[in-house]
Amino acid sequence: MEVALASDALLLFVLKGDAFQLAPFITQAHQRGKGVVVHVDLVSGIGKDRAGIQHLRQIGVDAIITSRSQLISSGRAEGLTTIQRLLLMDDSALETGVRTIARAAPDIVEVLPGIVFPEVAATLQQLLPGPFIAGGFIRTAKDVARIQAAGGILSSSSTYALWQRTHRED
Repeated sequence: MEVALASDALLLFVLKGDAFQLAPFITQAHQRGKGVVVHVDLVSGIGKDRAGIQHLRQIGVDAIITSRSQLISSGRAEGLTTIQRLLLMDDSALETGVRTIARAAPDIVEVLPGIVFPEVAATLQQLLPGPFIAGGFIRTAKDVARIQAAGGILSSSSTYALWQRTHRED
C-alpha cells in the first residue's frame, strides 16, 4: 500500500487485505489526490451486502468493483461508482457475462484478463455501453497503448513500473 501511495497512479485498486486497513489508507490516498476502488468480493471483513457497501461509502471509498450484480445496485444506491468484472474464459463466458452485465448496468466494465481486451473490444462495444477498463496480465507500456487504442479508458496492473508516469518501454 505504501508503494501505491507513493506512486504516480491517481486511482488505486484495493484487491486484497482486510476492512480494518481501509480507512487510514483511504484517508492517505485522498490527501495525495488519489481515488480508491475497493474490490468488495476480495477484501475480507466487508459484508457482501448493502450494509457492507454503506460502510465503504462512509469511510470514503470512491468506487467498488465486484462480480456480483446485486452489489452493483447497492453501490449505485449509495452513490458510488460501480465497476463490474467480466471474466472472459471463452465465447460462452462472453455471452453469459454480457447478459449479466447488461442487466446490472454498472458504470464501468472491467475486462479480465485485460490483455485480451483489444481482441474483444469491438464486440463488447457493440453489446454493452461501456466504458471499459482492462485488468490482468498487463505488464508493459505497449500493452497499455494497445488497450487505449482499442478504446479502454484505463488499465489496471500490478506491474509497479507502470504506476509511474515515466517507465521503460518494454
